[in-house]
Formats: sequence, structure tokens, C-alpha cells
Amino acid sequence: MWFKNLYLYKLQQAFPLTAEALHEQLIARSFIGCLKDQRESSGWVAPLGRPSESLVHSANGYIWVTMAHQERMLPSSVVKEELDERVSDLQERENRKLSSRERKDMREQIEFELLPQAFTRTRQLDAWIDPNEQWLVVNTSSAIQAERLTALLRKCIDTLPIAAPETSNTPTFLMTHWLTEGVLPPKFALGEECELRSQGDDQSVAVFKKHELLSDEVKSNLATGKLVSKLMLTWDQRISFVLTDTLQIKRLKFLDVFDEQLNEQDPQSHAERKDIEFTLMTGEVSRLLADLMACFNPPKTS
Repeated sequence: MWFKNLYLYKLQQAFPLTAEALHEQLIARSFIGCLKDQRESSGWVAPLGRPSESLVHSANGYIWVTMAHQERMLPSSVVKEELDERVSDLQERENRKLSSRERKDMREQIEFELLPQAFTRTRQLDAWIDPNEQWLVVNTSSAIQAERLTALLRKCIDTLPIAAPETSNTPTFLMTHWLTEGVLPPKFALGEECELRSQGDDQSVAVFKKHELLSDEVKSNLATGKLVSKLMLTWDQRISFVLTDTLQIKRLKFLDVFDEQLNEQDPQSHAERKDIEFTLMTGEVSRLLADLMACFNPPKTS
């Protein structure tokens, strides 16, 4: 269950619930699949999967929740094809052109009729809460998906004041500085990928993949005024990731050392394996986030 992306929020006040109390709050919105006339449905499921009944899993002070979201797949092309056919038939019978309002009503009727027949697609989205360091971390690169989970969590616990992490140095400034100087903070090393964007009206983009980032080609793009919008980094030879200009972490990859640690634990069940993975992941990612935030918020000198 290793997270592949980290959509980061900072809790603006202490998280008010224990894992046990949070479970009780989430029960009212346990996941139920779409009803026949529903286009989508969201709710909470057990992070450890079946047969676990707990909607919250806790380990080493971290709280893990999983949201399921189901939607009915009704392609707009199918609706349009049926709409065009009905509009054509009606206009021919009545010898007149339908109004926009009539077409809209007809489209809604078609969707109502076809929705119960549509296939459903269900996806799960994981998140963890770190009450000590006040992080809320969602396993997605999509703002829409992150907001869907946080909105549902807010409905369950009545309040969830969160915000993007604040930094004294912007990600763009610092990443551009690292790449220009070729010197990174301790534990961090350059990867083999970056994206550079110009700041002028043309908004030109240069993307380098599997590339030596200290090469003359990259430096020449930086010399023209382009700034870094994405940068692949490695932390402590343990985790590689792509950092964005919005301080989101994408394509998180845990290196071989974690496979070795997991094998040493010798999990005896799927649930036990997920628990061990969660414990290893949250511990390491918390250290990564602490080091990363120290880069963006260096201590003030007197």
C-alpha cells in the first residue's frame, strides 16, 4: 500500500479525535455503492481491507483512512447519440425546431433512463493524519481527488481546518537555485528529470527525462530565464520523487531497502503486510517531510 503521491495539507489546529473516536464518526458515512438513480457515491472503507471492520487503522501515532468513490460510467457520446435521434424524430413529426430548453429537458430524461443501466467504476483513495506534526497526506496528485476526500472527512467530524504548507522560500526559487548551483542540502541528490518553464508570454517548456541535469543543455535553458517547475530528487538514498512548484510530491518510489525491511518482518497475512508497510512508510516519509520543510524554512539567524 505504498503511497505513490503525496498531496500535502497542514492541519491548522490539533486534530481533535483519537483513532477510535474517528472510527465512530466515520461509520455514519460508510461506503454504499451507487443506487440506480445515483451518478456517484463516496464513503469510508476499512484501510486493511476485508475482513477488517475498522474504518480507521492506527500505527505509531499515525491515523490511516480510506475513502471509496464509485461513479456510473455514462459516456456523453452515448447520451448525445440518443438525444440527436430523439430530437430529429420529434422535429420531423411536429415540423418545428426544438428550443434549447426542450433539448436540455430531453437530455436529462435520457440520462435518467440510461443511468441505471450504466456500468460502475469504484476507486479507493488513502490518506493518513499525523497529529504530532499536523500533517494530512493524501495519496493522489489530483487536487479534485484530494478535495473530495477532505470534504467527506470534514462532513464527518464537522470541522477540518487545513491549508497548503507555508514556506519562506518558494519551491520554484529553491529548486531553480539547486539546479543552477548544482549544490543541494544534505541527504538530497538530483535525479534524472526536470521541467523548466519560461516566465514570458510564450510560456515555453523544456522537459528533460533520463538526463544529466547538470549538463550544458540544462544550464543554457536556465540561462535564458527559465525556472524549475518540477525536479526529480532522491532523499537519503531511500526515496526518489518528483517535487513540483506547488510543493506536491509525485511518483514517490521507495527504494530496495524497504523490501529488505519488509522481508525481515515476515508478515503472515495480507492485513499484517499492509500494517507493516504503513508503519515503514509513514516513519520514513515523516523524516523526508521534516528534512524537506527544513530546506524551505531555514532557521532564522539573529
